[in-house]
Amino acid sequence: MRQSRNSGLILSNNKGFTLIEMAIVLIIIGIIIGAVVKGKDVVKSAEQKRLYTTFVREWQMIFNNYYDRTGRILADCASADNTPAAGDPRDGYCNAAITVANLESQLTSVGLKAPAQGPSGSSLARTYNDSEGILRSLTLAFDWKANLGNFIKVSGIPNDLGMAWDRIVDGEMDGSSGDLIYSADTTAAEPVTAIWPTASTAPAANSAAMLRLQF
Repeated sequence: MRQSRNSGLILSNNKGFTLIEMAIVLIIIGIIIGAVVKGKDVVKSAEQKRLYTTFVREWQMIFNNYYDRTGRILADCASADNTPAAGDPRDGYCNAAITVANLESQLTSVGLKAPAQGPSGSSLARTYNDSEGILRSLTLAFDWKANLGNFIKVSGIPNDLGMAWDRIVDGEMDGSSGDLIYSADTTAAEPVTAIWPTASTAPAANSAAMLRLQF
């Protein structure tokens, strides 16, 4: 009888989790998961801001400084000294075909320096992991269109990064107005601006983010 009572006592102490205890555990797990996701969002946002500041914004400042020192448009001509050839248009037409070496030569001739080189070894290229985890190559160029004037064009930009930059520049991410705009085809004589596609949509072949320039 004594052994039986002891066995019964042992069995009665093997209780499972109550519903309240399980709810508390689930809440704690949810908080942890939320913190991890939020942390990733903060890291991604910081990366997007850093890339804008050290790449696009820095080139914009260099463009403005070059104009202040020379009264001329950076990359307006493809030559190393920015001297137009016979019949070359000036001031209002950026030659997107200029080489990186000639562009940097135009800067060093007036005491300016290009931003640091990216992973590919070019000051006009950077890489970025988009929202789908795909490594994208970004290419910057100076360009001009009749309906836009002079602008910085970033090709290969994933939509999540473009929308983030749009919020930084214009405070919104519609892509069709403000200083930073989006076009699905920048090869057109007059590119049509549009709202940004969804973040999960792959960049279109000729799409780009375009930052309007002051001069």
